[in-house]
Amino acid sequence: MAEILETIDGIARRLGRDVYYLVLIDDDGDFRDIYTDVSEITDWLDAKQIGWSLCAGIFERTVWTEGGPRCIFLDIHPEHGPEAMEMVEAHFMNAEGEPTIPGYVPAMLRLMKALSFAGRDDRDL
Repeated sequence: MAEILETIDGIARRLGRDVYYLVLIDDDGDFRDIYTDVSEITDWLDAKQIGWSLCAGIFERTVWTEGGPRCIFLDIHPEHGPEAMEMVEAHFMNAEGEPTIPGYVPAMLRLMKALSFAGRDDRDL
């Protein structure tokens, strides 16, 4: 069954705020695609009671009609959930800022940056 997969910038615009997410990267530092199995990570998020949803990442000046980079939106409000984000960062990054779990990097998208991509939205959805 087909389903609409939101982009991380679309989520930021819908919520009207900055958003946290996990970027999925491969060994070469390139984005992994939306078909990547992430169940081990989402099981950890569930165990820590951190809301999440699968989403598509963004590249400036690029639009995918199918596939594209995979991200995991973390339902952590920047102003109300600093402890949860600190837990995520501690789990996924070491003290030197390197990933502790290969392939997953915590990130934040600022609302202002997300708004700059608004012209790419499909007006029919």
